[in-house]
Amino acid sequence: MINMKKIPVFVKITVKLYLLLIAIYTVFRVALLLLNLDRVGETTAQEVMRAFIMGVRFDIVTIGFVIAIPTIILTVFSFFGKKSRLFEQIYTWVLTVCFTITFGICAADIPYFDQFFDRFNITAFEWMATGDSTFVFKMIFEEPTYILMILPVLVAGFVFWYFTNKILKNSTGWESVSYVRYGMYTALLWGLVFIGMRGRLNEKSPIMVGTAYFGNNAMLNQLGLNPNFTLARSYLDSKSPDNQSVRFMSDEEAMKNMQAYLGIENPYEEFPIARKVATDGESHDYNVIVVIMESMSYNKTAHGGNTRNLTPFLDMLMDNSLSFSNCYTTGTHTYCGIYSTSVSCPVIFRNHALKRIPVLQYDGLAATLQKNGYQTVYFTTHDKEFDNVAGFLGQNGVERIVSQSDYPIGEVKTTLGVPDDYMFRFAMPVFDAMASNGRPFCATMMTASDHGPYYIPKYFEPQNAEIKYQITEYADWSLRRFIEMASEKPWFDNTLFVFVADHGATLDADYSIPLSYFHTPLVFYMPGKLQAIENEAIASQMDIFPTVMGILGKPYVNNTFGIDLLREKREYVYFMGDDKYGVLNKEWLFINKPAEEQKGLYRYLDKEKKNYISDYPEVAEEMRKYGESAWQVDEYQIVKKKTKFLLDK
Repeated sequence: MINMKKIPVFVKITVKLYLLLIAIYTVFRVALLLLNLDRVGETTAQEVMRAFIMGVRFDIVTIGFVIAIPTIILTVFSFFGKKSRLFEQIYTWVLTVCFTITFGICAADIPYFDQFFDRFNITAFEWMATGDSTFVFKMIFEEPTYILMILPVLVAGFVFWYFTNKILKNSTGWESVSYVRYGMYTALLWGLVFIGMRGRLNEKSPIMVGTAYFGNNAMLNQLGLNPNFTLARSYLDSKSPDNQSVRFMSDEEAMKNMQAYLGIENPYEEFPIARKVATDGESHDYNVIVVIMESMSYNKTAHGGNTRNLTPFLDMLMDNSLSFSNCYTTGTHTYCGIYSTSVSCPVIFRNHALKRIPVLQYDGLAATLQKNGYQTVYFTTHDKEFDNVAGFLGQNGVERIVSQSDYPIGEVKTTLGVPDDYMFRFAMPVFDAMASNGRPFCATMMTASDHGPYYIPKYFEPQNAEIKYQITEYADWSLRRFIEMASEKPWFDNTLFVFVADHGATLDADYSIPLSYFHTPLVFYMPGKLQAIENEAIASQMDIFPTVMGILGKPYVNNTFGIDLLREKREYVYFMGDDKYGVLNKEWLFINKPAEEQKGLYRYLDKEKKNYISDYPEVAEEMRKYGESAWQVDEYQIVKKKTKFLLDK
């Protein structure tokens, strides 16, 4: 039996601190679990316990990196065998400050996980590194639920300070011990701390995010992670030279693949995916209005199986329009939706598509219609500079941007600017003026109300009790008001309306990539001119531009990754998370996290959790090749500045 009196004081203090910190981190993990019980699905107590045991491993890694240097100092100080209250107080406060920061990250992780179904990572700080920090902080402090997260941080910090102070104050046995025993315990403690920091004994690799994935339950796989670990890991990965540019395969191989996928038989040498599209019918100068709906997942609609009657108008539109029930967005952020909808190109991991320097020009919807004599305008509810939207769109065919500075100050209700229905009301005279010029117009409108901080005007009466459902009801009601107002205008009958989401919302947790975050309604609405059909073909947000051009019947050069959904067939859609991607067809979902070598193949229609990648490796390989070829060609076009077609062959 171990004689506790013979164990050096620095060992006993360190062990107690580890146990205290594991307990605090576990409380945050319990809170995360309780707030996401609806995402757990069918499981067993043993699997939940396994996730928590896995969590202890990641907690020990986090603790080790923070406590390593203080532990060395404590070890050296205890060598002299003299108890010092001043040292104890300094040691307590230094650790309290350091670990309270980690508690803050644990608290921030809870709303972040709710939004993205991903643990806290470097993406959360991207805005702050690119000049949008003030905007983000305003959004945070205007949302009460985010501010409430400060309370558990303060409580956790106080609990840690109280017990650490008590542990140090009541510590005994500071008198010197034998050099041999001191050396043995020092080597043992530092060895365990080092092993804990690595997280595993395997000499080839320390613990990685993928270590936490022990089964097919996406929620429990992520539960074991510590957000401080995922933040640090994502930061280090972002600085790796391998992650600065896409290198899935050679450019030549990728271009050959994409030309085959897109049916390009006679490619241009400098523009590998450019194809001239001719028309054999009548050309139309229809106005085009594209509404990008904030967070409007297909799963929020009755068509998508939702029973809360959140989107009665959007559901009605889908019944009376050309709609696509299997459309997916390209990424997880609003800038991804704006980018891919505007220029029909995919997004790549954490690379911010709108903030690249220099800002490139593309052959997108606004730029192409501008060449055809169209007036172009973009509406946003808030600051046009956020995410460099104004800078990017101004380079790509948008002549005018209507934003927060154009609205009466009294109508600006939150950091996200004016409510959706006010933006739609404000747009009516703008459209009237453009229509009176005798030239068609193309407008893109980005809504924002279905994103915190939430604001619901007093004149709207929701039916649901919870704010997260009320705000979706309001967003849908705003769309109804928009179409009602537009239908009274003389330009209405000559206008094609397109509705799509920037991205969806995390409403399912079947896989590590929640499909509800990418599955979007896609509606082409033009009463009397477009037949009401629900099309079940696989579609992408990137397909809007070519499909609109096909409806207009205008010849153009398609130098994008989109296809005309009425004349071409898409075999797969592909979409990016911040560090993983998905490729999907009507049967299979392929998920790959390259940094962790985590791959999965799932029958997503039946929500099966079984990973079929060993059973159908050829299916997974073809899907991987399809998605990675597209991203590689996209990277090639960006690096070589071939995003805008400049030849006339």
